[in-house]
Amino acid sequence: MNDRISRIERFLTRRNAWMTLVLLSVLTVVFAGALRNVRLDHDFEKFFPTDDPELDHYLAFRDRFGYDNDFLLIGATRLPSVFDRGFLVRCDSMAAALGALPDVISVTTPTRLDDPRITPLGVFRVPWLRLDADSTLQADSARIWEDPRIRSTFFAKDGEALLIILQAEPGLSKERSDALMLAIEDVVAQSGIDNIRMGGRIHGQYWYIQKMQRELVLFFSISVLLLTLFLYVGFRTAWGVLVPISVVGLSVLWQVGMLTLLGKPISILTMLLPTILFVVGMSDVVHILERYIEALRKGHSKVRALAITYYEVGLATFLTSITTSIGFATLLTSGIPPIREFGIYTAIGVMLAFGLAFTMLPAVLILVNTPVQAGRSEQEASWYPLLHRLFRWILRNRRRIPWAFAIVSLVCAGLITNLKVNNYLLEDWPEDDPQKQDYYWFEEHFGGVRGFELEVRLAEGATSIWDIDALREMDVVQDHIEQAYGVEAILSPVALVKALNKAFNGGAVEFYRLPDTEEETARLVKNAKLLGGEEILRSLVTAEGEHARMTGRMRDEGGYVHKQRNAELQGFIDGHARLLRFDQTGMAYLIDRNNEKLSGQLIIGLVIAFLLIGAIMGWVFRDLRMTVISLVPNVIPLLFIAGYMGLVGIDIKVSTAIIFTIAFGIAVDDTIHILGKLRIELRKGTSLPFAMKRAFLSAGKAVLVTSIMLCSGFVSLVFSDFASVHYMGLLVGLTLLMAVVTDLLLLPLLVLFFLRRK
Repeated sequence: MNDRISRIERFLTRRNAWMTLVLLSVLTVVFAGALRNVRLDHDFEKFFPTDDPELDHYLAFRDRFGYDNDFLLIGATRLPSVFDRGFLVRCDSMAAALGALPDVISVTTPTRLDDPRITPLGVFRVPWLRLDADSTLQADSARIWEDPRIRSTFFAKDGEALLIILQAEPGLSKERSDALMLAIEDVVAQSGIDNIRMGGRIHGQYWYIQKMQRELVLFFSISVLLLTLFLYVGFRTAWGVLVPISVVGLSVLWQVGMLTLLGKPISILTMLLPTILFVVGMSDVVHILERYIEALRKGHSKVRALAITYYEVGLATFLTSITTSIGFATLLTSGIPPIREFGIYTAIGVMLAFGLAFTMLPAVLILVNTPVQAGRSEQEASWYPLLHRLFRWILRNRRRIPWAFAIVSLVCAGLITNLKVNNYLLEDWPEDDPQKQDYYWFEEHFGGVRGFELEVRLAEGATSIWDIDALREMDVVQDHIEQAYGVEAILSPVALVKALNKAFNGGAVEFYRLPDTEEETARLVKNAKLLGGEEILRSLVTAEGEHARMTGRMRDEGGYVHKQRNAELQGFIDGHARLLRFDQTGMAYLIDRNNEKLSGQLIIGLVIAFLLIGAIMGWVFRDLRMTVISLVPNVIPLLFIAGYMGLVGIDIKVSTAIIFTIAFGIAVDDTIHILGKLRIELRKGTSLPFAMKRAFLSAGKAVLVTSIMLCSGFVSLVFSDFASVHYMGLLVGLTLLMAVVTDLLLLPLLVLFFLRRK
């Protein structure tokens, strides 16, 4: 052992330290220069699983009928009724101004819609709302209320709000989308209409990214402040604060700079990367400093103390970085590109932090003055008596402690049965957020913002979507979707033919139905362009008449509820469809499938992490018993957190499913440090109980300090407005807290039981 330490000592010279710092400075300048091009992104479509055949179906559907999510709902309110001429004129002027904006395809408003009458003399268009005089509004409002299609689509049930639908250019970049949103808000502000509410993709994306930018700065700053406080409490010197902060801060800068150089924008997941790296990277630094100071207190010189630290902590710290990286890298099992990128880049960042901890930190320590007096013994430290008493208490309760953990594990295993896979489209937003309240308002008054898409295609033997029998079959399904599924404002070939039938019969409401004969249907279809124009027709039925679309809006009641409704809907379709085939699709549908599919993928990732980390521990310690000893204390925290989720009703979703592999990779670090120190003590020839005691006392403080810092860093995320960030902070923090309790109380007993000699 002394020979190895001496060889390490020969490399720790002031010349090598200066060379290391110069090289790191050059790399830092390169990465820092890239930060000027940092971009933020939140493209919902990137979260679709690339290995899901439903994505291919959706993309083909979108090629046929266009995008299903590039709309903006604008709700205008007036009490006691919207049927006021001055108010309607302002709404109409606002709609005209919105329609003139760049990147706006169309603006649909009841003030600009008409009720067509098709006669032998031509098409006569009667406006639904005549704004020339107040005297006509009463008759117009009565006519609107008799027509369920117009009333349910554009007016609230109480008549106190109307809806304007804006269709934007599909696939806008973030810059163009943000510019359009700002222009829309400017038009709305100039309209003179109070209580305007908005909902839709471009609106949600704009506010989402605004909040993301604020939180990126806020929580990174909070993490730095908390860690600064704990470092000062732990080391009591400015040196003990500045050096670790500089080392870990540099790893964050490098990682963000590397992402930018690779052209990767910061998303909702990689937004967490600086905070996670800062917190996780601090663990390596603290373990190095603790062992270095311990060696100094035993009378070693500065260079000798660093060499001892390299020898005794190097392997354990390398293993903890590897296991943490494995925890993140197992996210590669996901079929979702942003989650895969988050996993691999965070894993790389953890190894970058390790590299800087063992290059920059020793170089700085060589060049600065010795931080503590070598004459102070470890027994004089305040933590030594505390850990000593704790170890004695553990031995006195060596029978009760395993039973206590066994009971907790069984209770948590029972609570896991309460878990369910569920998600909401706006689950990331806090309940009291004004933007989310607007979405709830649309659900209450206009059926919701969640899109519903059903593709209709011909079965074998059918000839055309426009055949009367096919339309009747479609009408049965549409009626069920409206009544049982809760979809409103449905547009479909059925709705178009019904509207044509009404138009050909003088606009009488009773004729808003399918015609009676095939000949009459064919006559209506020939004149379909008269009603909605070429654009509306193309958005509902393909030119050859083999594919059609049912589209509408509905409430977002969660993926768990929608999955059950989808199964019921499919059962209904299977029992009634003969000429047609119905396939649900759309962005909201894909998000639900994505959430469910991801949960299964991440369970596979967790199993892979277990196997890899267990194999590493067995190989390093050359003893399969160490695999069991290292994994058991880290399985219990995962059971605990799963049981806690089942107890308080936290659902499995994208934001919570990734937590298990991440938490496992981080939590196992304390186990590795304690077992690594045990391995060194056993090599000295000491007895197992004494070696365990020395490992407990030596690694104990570093384990406690790093666990406190890790927990505080993650728990600070609890105050995030994003639910995904909030749950990651809460659940990872609780997992790490349970992990350190298990490592300190149960791990020593497992070692003494499994490794005891006869």
